[in-house]
Amino acid sequence: MHHATQLPVVRPMTKLTRTQEKALDFIRAASAKTGVSPTLREICAHMGYKAIGSAQDLVMALRRKGFLEENERQSARALVLTAMARQQMAGEDALEETSDALAVPLLGKVPAGNPVLAVEERIGNLRVSLSLVSASSRQSLKAQNLFALQATGDSMVGAGILDGDFLVVKVNNDPKKGSIVVARLDGDVTVKRLMHEDKSGWFLKPENPRFQNIYASQDAFEVIGEVVALQRALS
Repeated sequence: MHHATQLPVVRPMTKLTRTQEKALDFIRAASAKTGVSPTLREICAHMGYKAIGSAQDLVMALRRKGFLEENERQSARALVLTAMARQQMAGEDALEETSDALAVPLLGKVPAGNPVLAVEERIGNLRVSLSLVSASSRQSLKAQNLFALQATGDSMVGAGILDGDFLVVKVNNDPKKGSIVVARLDGDVTVKRLMHEDKSGWFLKPENPRFQNIYASQDAFEVIGEVVALQRALS
């Protein structure tokens, strides 16, 4: 049976200490102004450190938390911000679109388990980096046909969807076989993989053996949209 590939995942927004925020802001600002990243000595001067080791410790912490790229070759100016750092530092509350990010309306929760009543009230926005989405899909993505939902339950753990993850959904009522979709059943919603077999027809398949398939011939369902990416929830 054909399975689509697992969804791309971005690491969640990670909290930094005030010192780490100050250092990261300096690295970003200096890189934008000069076109190259600052040296450790320049970081020391900005932070008021005397020992170069203090700046090294800061850089190591920022790499460990996923804000600076891991570089195999160390050099004086090898401090490169990760996509997560650029996304987070753009502002969690920013709603405007940029060339590499969209502000997607967050509508509530969708069960990755047994269907329950959907929460369709807009509760905020989720900032989505286009780097999460496959290159073939980016050209067709627009904020007005994207929305986000938070998954609950564990019926899709085999596809990498964990309880609490945020799902980025593209409005699409005609997705391909093998796609992970959000579907409505008599006013309830669920997230499952859309499958088809000649004998049984279309059905929604969980990615957990503890849950059963939902067959359209027995329980009619309507596909609302296709899950194109997810953002891992903070643990």
